[in-house]
Amino acid sequence: MRGTIQSEALRCVSGLSLLAVYLVAFLLPAFVLFSDGSRLDVAGLDPAAATTRLLEPLAWSAVSAAFVGAYGVTREYYYGSMDRTLTSVGFRRAFAGKLVAGVLVALALSVGLFAVWTTGVAVFLSRSGLSLTLTPDGWRLCAGALVGGVLGALIGGAIGWITRNYYVTAVFVLVLPMVGELALLRTVPEVAKFSPGLALAALGVPGYQGRLLEFGPALVVALALTAGLVAVAWTGGRRRAG
Repeated sequence: MRGTIQSEALRCVSGLSLLAVYLVAFLLPAFVLFSDGSRLDVAGLDPAAATTRLLEPLAWSAVSAAFVGAYGVTREYYYGSMDRTLTSVGFRRAFAGKLVAGVLVALALSVGLFAVWTTGVAVFLSRSGLSLTLTPDGWRLCAGALVGGVLGALIGGAIGWITRNYYVTAVFVLVLPMVGELALLRTVPEVAKFSPGLALAALGVPGYQGRLLEFGPALVVALALTAGLVAVAWTGGRRRAG
C-alpha cells in the first residue's frame, strides 16, 4: 500500500499540467481577497488585526485542496489510463492510494501557499507602515484551513471517482463553490453557510462576519459530507470494477 501511495503522490506532482494546479491554489484565495476591496484597507487597524484580515482568504484554500484531491483521479480518466491502473494494483489499493496521496499533496501545497501568502502579507503591511503580527487567532486560522484542506482533498477525490470526468469535477469543486456559493452567501447566507465550500472555509474562519458556521457545526457538516461522498465513490467504484 505504501508503494501505491508513493506512486500516486508522484503522479500528482508530475507533468506540466500540474502548473494549473499551482495556479488554482493561489488564485482562489486571491479571488476572495480582491472580491472585497475593503479587505485591503488596513488604515486604522493595529498590526495584529491587519495581519489576521489579510490571512483570512487562506481559509478558502480548502477549495483548492478539493481540486488537488480530484486531480490524481480525473487526470487518469482524462488520459484513459485508469483501467491499466486498476488492473495493475486493484480497485481497493487505487482508491485508497489516490485519496491518501491527494491529501498529502494538498497539505504540502497548502503549507507552501501559506508561506508564500504570509510573505506577501508581510511585504504589503510593511509598505503600509505595519508589521506582520501573528496572533493565536492567526495560527488557529491556518490550522483550521489545514483541517479544511484534508477534508477538501478527500471530497475532491471522491467526486473525481464519482464523476470520472475532469471537467465535470472541476465544475463541482471549483465553479460551484467560488461562484454559486459566494453568490448565495451575499443573498441567502442562512442557507449558503451549509454548502460544502463555505463549510470547509468556516473551519479556518468560524462565524466569519456572522455569515458562516462556527467551527463545531462546520466540522460536523464537512465530516458528514466527506464520509457520504467517499462511501458513494467507494460503492460505485467497486460495482464498476466488478
